[in-house]
Amino acid sequence: MTTTPAGHVEIPVERAMTKGVVAVLDRVPMREVRSVTSQHGYNGFPVLNGEGRLVGMITKGDVLRVIAAGLDDPAVWQQPVSRWMAKGVLALRPADPVRRAIEGMVDQNLRSLPVIDDDAHVVGIVSRNDVIAAVEGRWQR
Repeated sequence: MTTTPAGHVEIPVERAMTKGVVAVLDRVPMREVRSVTSQHGYNGFPVLNGEGRLVGMITKGDVLRVIAAGLDDPAVWQQPVSRWMAKGVLALRPADPVRRAIEGMVDQNLRSLPVIDDDAHVVGIVSRNDVIAAVEGRWQR
């Protein structure tokens, strides 16, 4: 068994992140979010305000909570994603080391983290798969 060089966790997140981010607007009804989440294999989706800034995250686990609530009240599907999303989410900056993504994912049991610029616009997302690939030395060169 070989050891992974510790230096791989020091590369910037921007070299490991996925740049094609699927995001939703905070006013979108949950029925549309359900459709988006079923069409994509991602677990987490950044939620943006009208100015395109990160305001939260919605996950497939959150959609599952809405499904459960909708069993007794189908009107929940008309509620905006802002009602169900996680607020105050941990976000990374492009220059942050992959180590920070690992620590955040482990400490908060997260599957993905949004990457934002100085104006809180989402520029990427880093997933568990992205982190593992980076640790193995497979990243965007």
